[in-house]
Formats: sequence, C-alpha cells, structure tokens
Amino acid sequence: MDNMTDKQIEQLAQKVAKLIINNLHEGLIGGLNEWEPDEEEDLLAELAKCMTLLDKYLKAEQYEKCEIMKNKIKTIEQKLKNL
Repeated sequence: MDNMTDKQIEQLAQKVAKLIINNLHEGLIGGLNEWEPDEEEDLLAELAKCMTLLDKYLKAEQYEKCEIMKNKIKTIEQKLKNL
C-alpha cells in the first residue's frame, strides 16, 4: 500500500470533520444523549487512527507494525467501499 498523499489526508480529515460537525449540530438540536455514530463514522474514525499509527510506525522504522496497520487499513477501506 502506498502512503497517502497530503491531498488524500486532507480529504479524509475534511470528511471526518464534516461528519463530526453535522452530528454535533444534530446532537444540539435533538439532544446529545441521542446521537450515536453510524457504521461509516466508526470506520472513518478507525481508519484515521490506523493511518496515524502507520505514520508513527514508519517514522520509528517498526515495519512489522506497519504491515499490521496496512492490512487493517485495507480491510477498513474495503468495508467503506461496500457501504
């Protein structure tokens, strides 16, 4: 798997931020206790976490952990495509 470009990271960050802002807005209208993330939001959050860890492990040259994160990212991306 190739590393994400800055543009791809920015697009992902914008999508996650948009989902969070929309849900916060809905929460303020409908009550914060009623909001629960949907499957796409959960997957995007997990994807962001895995990409952050992948970057950390690459910088630390922990390639075995990179491989684990790479596989998790592929799985999450496939799940997102199937939504």
